[in-house]
Amino acid sequence: MQTNPAIRAVVFDMDGVLCDSEALINLAAITMFRERGLKALPEDFLPFVGAGENRYLGGVAEKYGHVLDVAEAKRRTYEIYLSLVPERLEAFAGAVELVRKCRNAGWKTAIASSADRIKVEANLRKIGLPPESWDAVVTGEDVAARKPAPDIFLAAATKIGATPAECAVVEDAVHGVEAAKTAGMRCVAVAQTFAAEKLAAADLVLSSIKEVTVENLAGQREEIQPPPLPLPRVKPWGFWPSLGLGCLAAGVWVFAQGLVAGIGVFAGAFSTQGGLNHEKVDVLGSNGFLLSLATLVGAPVAVGMSWLFASIRKETKPTCYLALEKISFSELCRWCLYLSVVIILSDLLTISLQRPLVPDVMVDMYKSCSIKPVFWLALVLAAPLAEEFLFRGFLFRGMAESPLGPWGTIVLTSLLWTLLHLQYDWYGMASVFVLGLALGYARHRTGSLYAPLVMHGFGNLVATLETTMLAK
Repeated sequence: MQTNPAIRAVVFDMDGVLCDSEALINLAAITMFRERGLKALPEDFLPFVGAGENRYLGGVAEKYGHVLDVAEAKRRTYEIYLSLVPERLEAFAGAVELVRKCRNAGWKTAIASSADRIKVEANLRKIGLPPESWDAVVTGEDVAARKPAPDIFLAAATKIGATPAECAVVEDAVHGVEAAKTAGMRCVAVAQTFAAEKLAAADLVLSSIKEVTVENLAGQREEIQPPPLPLPRVKPWGFWPSLGLGCLAAGVWVFAQGLVAGIGVFAGAFSTQGGLNHEKVDVLGSNGFLLSLATLVGAPVAVGMSWLFASIRKETKPTCYLALEKISFSELCRWCLYLSVVIILSDLLTISLQRPLVPDVMVDMYKSCSIKPVFWLALVLAAPLAEEFLFRGFLFRGMAESPLGPWGTIVLTSLLWTLLHLQYDWYGMASVFVLGLALGYARHRTGSLYAPLVMHGFGNLVATLETTMLAK
């Protein structure tokens, strides 16, 4: 039996595969036609799904003998469509997770959509898979012939440096399946737009993208004889184990910080002539340098414990468990911009309530830190690393897949994180809680720990700058 080359790249169609956009573009097209006096029906568009908007609109116009300026009709259709995207477009369940699993398997990932780039980019950004995160994005505007011609899939393979035989395609449309097979690629079809029998030309037809796995993309299931019993998916730590291990990690982390600070306090306060100077103990106990040094030493402990507990589960690599997924620089900047708005609103509220812009404890720490770079490193680098790896990394993963769900996890991890900041008054702790909600939301929307990690560092940078100005 001839062995096919191993799959090392996955090419995804977008509309009807990753996101539920077919109903929206259908509504937009119907609205556009009605503005021009033609009452098109939703089913009129089915024969042209996957062939690009030129054919999608032009085919219906031909059916009714309607004279259509395709360029102007497409412009208006996109205008209507883009107004619907923010509130109504959603990713299919399992779509974003599948893309991430393909990347974790070491495969290249690409988009090959007959739609125009304006639509492709809007959809990808809305579902949290921005164009910058893909190895290649090929649209209908990039090729001479759209699906069912194979051009778009062949162009994607060329861009990612793979042969057609090394690519698997995920499609939902008849035209897309035909294009993938003509290109010489393995095709897994999902019956989310067309009935399964119409997609029979694909190598494998599944009812939804939630059923697609790395294994069946690679064709492994078909080669195993007899078929094995399905293995249960190994889930991450559940709610209570995550909470218990998280508390253990936090305990070791706090102990390590306390040990470093304690050694410093007693070493500085001990006098050979008069024994222990209790006044010095009190002063050194709140010394900014010692507390910053303890934060720097404690950060590797928190990160290491989170990594250790993630690796013990053996569901996947710790990098995947902790959501260390790549994210574009532009997206990180966008999330930091959102955080800037939160910080500005928070500062305006603080000033209006005539409260200190920076908690007194922060100012005292800064003034008492004899080596200022240590304070900056502790606040801007070490603290975000330790806290994000534990709260939005390890704890978030285990809790989000429990009955608590992602939204409950955002609230609970924010609350637990707030409890680390008991040195603040009630207003300061409330501010920390709101910041935690923003960081948790970024973690949920991007699926990457890098987003809250960079945002946390950015927020602490702003707070440190404010502390420096107020401490002078």
